[in-house]
Amino acid sequence: MPSAASTLTPDAVLRHAFNEAQRSATAHRKLAVKVFSAFKQCIQRDEQLEFQTVFAGLLNRVLPLKKGEVASERVIKFVTHLVGYMSTQIADAATGKGENSDGMDVDDASDEEAEDVSPEADAVGNFVEFLLQHLLQGVDAKNKAVRYHVVQLLASLVQFLGDIDEDLFKELRAAFARRQHDKETAVRVQAVLGLSRLQGTDDENEAEPISELLLTSMQHDSKAEVRRTTMYNIEKRRETIPYVLERARDTDTATRRAVHSRILAEIGDFRLLSIGMREKILSWGLQDRDDSVRMATIRAFANGWLESTGNDVLELLERLDVMNSKIAETAMKALFKHRQDIVKNMQFSDTMWANLTAETAFLARAFVAYCKDAGLDDLLDDSVPELTKIGFHIQRVAEQRNNPATDEEEDEDIIEREFILEQLLIIAGSMDFSDETGRRKMFDVIRSILAQEQLAESVTKHAVVVLRKVLSRERDFCQVISEIVSDLHDGVVEDEEEDNEEADRSNDSFHSARSSLAASESSRRGPSRRSSGAVASADKAVREIKVNLKCLHLAQCMLEIVEGALKSNLTLVGMLDTLIVPAVRSHEAPVRERGLRCLGLCCLLDKDLAVENVVLFMHCFAKGHEDLQVEAVHIVCDMLMCHGHTILDGSSSSSSDAIDSEIVTRMLINGLRMTDSPHVQTASAEALSKLLLARILVDDAGEGLLVQEMENAYLAPDAAENNALRQTLSYCLPVLAERAAETAKVASAAAGVEEKEMERS
Repeated sequence: MPSAASTLTPDAVLRHAFNEAQRSATAHRKLAVKVFSAFKQCIQRDEQLEFQTVFAGLLNRVLPLKKGEVASERVIKFVTHLVGYMSTQIADAATGKGENSDGMDVDDASDEEAEDVSPEADAVGNFVEFLLQHLLQGVDAKNKAVRYHVVQLLASLVQFLGDIDEDLFKELRAAFARRQHDKETAVRVQAVLGLSRLQGTDDENEAEPISELLLTSMQHDSKAEVRRTTMYNIEKRRETIPYVLERARDTDTATRRAVHSRILAEIGDFRLLSIGMREKILSWGLQDRDDSVRMATIRAFANGWLESTGNDVLELLERLDVMNSKIAETAMKALFKHRQDIVKNMQFSDTMWANLTAETAFLARAFVAYCKDAGLDDLLDDSVPELTKIGFHIQRVAEQRNNPATDEEEDEDIIEREFILEQLLIIAGSMDFSDETGRRKMFDVIRSILAQEQLAESVTKHAVVVLRKVLSRERDFCQVISEIVSDLHDGVVEDEEEDNEEADRSNDSFHSARSSLAASESSRRGPSRRSSGAVASADKAVREIKVNLKCLHLAQCMLEIVEGALKSNLTLVGMLDTLIVPAVRSHEAPVRERGLRCLGLCCLLDKDLAVENVVLFMHCFAKGHEDLQVEAVHIVCDMLMCHGHTILDGSSSSSSDAIDSEIVTRMLINGLRMTDSPHVQTASAEALSKLLLARILVDDAGEGLLVQEMENAYLAPDAAENNALRQTLSYCLPVLAERAAETAKVASAAAGVEEKEMERS
């Protein structure tokens, strides 16, 4: 007895299938089986052309429907399911896994029946090729709904393609490439999906590979949906991963969040990324302005990255390169906050403190900082040694730094020891100094460290901070720093005297043995001796410069901490006269710049000194190089922010005791116009913004002139490359413009009131 499908024409079967497919997606599989059965009967009756014609006609009725129409979406899914089912059946039959029309396994069928698979495969291939050719005609249709459904179907059918004609493949690829630039976002999304499913099929001689087409959409498309879809579907290879991870800086919040929550998980082991990329992705995520992005980054770091290292925190820190990382501290704080189990199980043994590495020292420092912020004092007391032991550890590491174990890795060992020393000093700076024994030990250790000529400035800075906490009185602190500076200078002088004495003794010992022949030989060797003496003199000069820079850095670190008045502290006055002023007058540029910085810090402590030296800072701005100009702008701005109106003309008792505000304004405007020096331009914009927002610097005609100068700098063509300048001005200009408008409004109202009073009078 014939089946129901055999009694129906292809037209009736297809119409029934399309009609039922619109009602529910659950019936798609049964409908696909019926349609495929009817298709095989058409093959037997040689009616494939009729089947294709009816199928295309019914499909054309769906294509013009609007995007989002339930019926059209279901029909599109049904067509995709049908082609997929037909391709699967042909593939299974070819491998011996399919079923014949009687429900018998192909393995049990006769050889004659197995030979009938090939015509069906050819017929299905012809049908798919016909469907593609038919759909390609609507790729460039004027109707946006037609373009959308056509590209959607093509993108869905691509995944079922077998061996097709090369010309058809190129036409399909070109169609997707054209629709990448469609004005409709939905069409571009489907085009990207289609191209992504063609990845790996590029010809070696292809002018523009598919990966480049996808990268173009991911980087430059105006819609976040297109960029995000491309990011999801592009192949994650060594060449494309950096561009994919750059989407963590996308303007769309969902895209940025997806990079951390989905893309990093797809990549898998974070160790596949370079150290620089790890640093960037953490920095972008943890410093994002959106809370959801930051949380996604924290989850990826605290769960995914840590699991990749077998939950080994130390290995995770090794992969972050903590010695050069700028985001590792923030990342560890987020890790401790998100994973309380790690905090509770964290243990620091005596063996670890005795054999510190860069990673263990950094971990201890981050753990101490977190416990301090979270108020976990009990946990901190159990994990960190007392102050005296910390002092011994600092002393031991300092000695190891001065005496490296091997000569081959001396430089690397010194850098690592200095990093460890810096971490220990930060830990010591957060501890309680009520213990007298620990405080004395720490004082001796810190003083010996600061007396070393060759010491990193970062270590020196933290050591000075610890010394300030050890010494409760500010004058004692300044006195100790002054003594260390004197010892450093005395060490240079003593070494020079010893060298001179050795040279004199050498000359005296050989004087009695000289003869005329020796004298002639001496005259011939004179140039070499003079050259060796010149080398020794140059070495002494270099050492003197290094010692002066060391002393000035100590003074700078001290001046950044002290708060008392300059004139009431004789130690500061003496250091100003004997160290800072001579440094400002030095002929060596590094010494002069650092001396200028120290002088600027002194001016923050004394108003009269600031007024006296403002001309010097103006001169440095006018005649100095770019770095010196930036330093001068910062110093003048800091002085005005510190002392306020009291040092500007019009606020003091006499003009000789005040700074001319017009000169300051002119200097900052000139700096704002220096487009060839972006750092000076940015510093001037920051200084003007601070002074105007604080109402310290006000133009006689209001703030309109200065705001106009800042607007011109923001709109200048050269400012497009100066991101720091544009960012600063974008924050300040709206506030300043609003304030200028309010000032003008108040002035206008006051003028109106005055006119009315005059009329009444």
